[in-house]
Amino acid sequence: MSGWLIWADRIDALNRLAARLARWALLLMLALGTWNVVGRYVGLAVGRNLSSNALIEGQWHLFDLMVLLALGYALQTDDHVRVDVLQSRWSPRRKARVELAATLGLLLPFVLVVLMTSVAPSLRSWQLWEVSPDPGGLPRYWVKSLISLGFLLLGLQGVAQAIRLLQGRPPSRHDHGGEG
Repeated sequence: MSGWLIWADRIDALNRLAARLARWALLLMLALGTWNVVGRYVGLAVGRNLSSNALIEGQWHLFDLMVLLALGYALQTDDHVRVDVLQSRWSPRRKARVELAATLGLLLPFVLVVLMTSVAPSLRSWQLWEVSPDPGGLPRYWVKSLISLGFLLLGLQGVAQAIRLLQGRPPSRHDHGGEG
């Protein structure tokens, strides 16, 4: 196996790990959302506030974590939106060429633009230790960093896909059976 394919496999493993964290974020988000709903109604019944801005924002932050950490894995497993009307009639070789062109000409430049526009605000947020303006709200600096991290993982997965396509291999399409 070439050194490039080893790097592609490592990127796949990194995105599978990120997807595993995203799954835990989903479970925590659902639990927190359930508490926010139940706590609101039970709180009204007992005359106490059982929810807070921090709990509500925590739900949003977990959603951000889930979506952004799963970007690269969605590309890896081909779970992203794709229009196959034309592609279904193409030969495997033509599909691979178009996939490579789209990865290099569309995906990776888009990822670079997002990274170039998201890193500075994230760093500024960390410098300010930015927090939510809502009473009892959560810190925002770490969640703003998820934009850059998520798109970095997506870009790395795009590189892994391009490596495989340039080596004449199909992009990684791991199944969903417990690997991620």
